[in-house]
Amino acid sequence: MARIVFCEDDPAIGKLVRVALRPTGHEVYLAVDGEAGLALIEDVRPDLVFTDVAMPRLDGLQLADRLKERPHLSHIPVVLLTASVQRTQVEEGYRHGVTAHLAKPFGAQELVAMVDRLLGG
Repeated sequence: MARIVFCEDDPAIGKLVRVALRPTGHEVYLAVDGEAGLALIEDVRPDLVFTDVAMPRLDGLQLADRLKERPHLSHIPVVLLTASVQRTQVEEGYRHGVTAHLAKPFGAQELVAMVDRLLGG
């Protein structure tokens, strides 16, 4: 069982995440903005982080930067959630140390497949 943090300010996506991952047995933690996400990541020390690009207080790219700056968190894979599939935004994410991206809207099966792939399941 893994610990997964989702930083996402859309409650509908938060609900989808919980429902989709409940059968997997993973512990899922939700944060509504980047600052809350960073604090949660520090506390939980998750195995995987998903972050929206556009969030209040600290956006997804800034969050990825903060994680990479901290040696005790820099190893955690980060998946960028984006409503835009523009190549430039995806490339920007990789420059910030993001491991993968998942385009919104996404379905439950797509989410579970991404989690399994990144956690080696």
